[in-house]
Amino acid sequence: MTMKVSDRVYCRIGEDGDSNNGFIICDDCCIVVDTATFPDQTREDLKNLKKVTQKGMKFLINTHCHGDHTLGNMYFSDIVAHKSCYQTLKERISFYMDYIKQDEENKKRFEGLTIKLPTITFSDEISLHLAPEIVLTHYGGHTAGSSTVYIPEDRVLFSGDLLFVGSHPYLGDADIQQWIVALKELLKLDIQSIVPGHGELCDKEEFKTHITYLQTFYDNLKDLKQKYSKEKICENIDLMQLPDLGKKERIVRNVEAQYDKI
Repeated sequence: MTMKVSDRVYCRIGEDGDSNNGFIICDDCCIVVDTATFPDQTREDLKNLKKVTQKGMKFLINTHCHGDHTLGNMYFSDIVAHKSCYQTLKERISFYMDYIKQDEENKKRFEGLTIKLPTITFSDEISLHLAPEIVLTHYGGHTAGSSTVYIPEDRVLFSGDLLFVGSHPYLGDADIQQWIVALKELLKLDIQSIVPGHGELCDKEEFKTHITYLQTFYDNLKDLKQKYSKEKICENIDLMQLPDLGKKERIVRNVEAQYDKI
């Protein structure tokens, strides 16, 4: 269901913590931010968007490389992303195609899938000089290529997966300390509304919540690995002393991914 964020910005909040995506209605075109995991959901999103505007699609923006934000790329001509997003997605094409073939439950939803790579890349920051202006900034942290989409006039930010609201963030590709630096930088922006990568709309207080979570994860795992093996911590995941946000298996995956990095 498409919901209004500001006069010119709309989004879809994924069910049960699935990925979010959004739409920016410019004077003479429409910009899409991220896609859904399943191609059929992306088709549905575009169908619902036509109820809001008849303006043509100019660009799709990928905030990062993960499949739950990029597997609908096939429906767009021009895709903008950070250069690392392009490179990592290119490297993972075979992995994603193998993964969906093994997903018996959702195999039909992936029928006809092709993985399209970004067609326009940037390094640090790029502005789309439309009305309103749209600023894409690279921060890293969640992934090497994680970027945000900021609409200054509307004071709206698409954070991508730099924010997971109401759930444990995914740290599989993360540089935790860089992520914390990114969130501290984002606190300086004039923002009224944030569309996170997952979860409900939020404001800048969520940056502070995430900083606390990430620093706690980092510090606790650093201390615990002096006493316990990776396997022991995963068997007793409450040792991490993280907030109760359900799905403790996500914490296990995060510990497995970060144990040797911290």
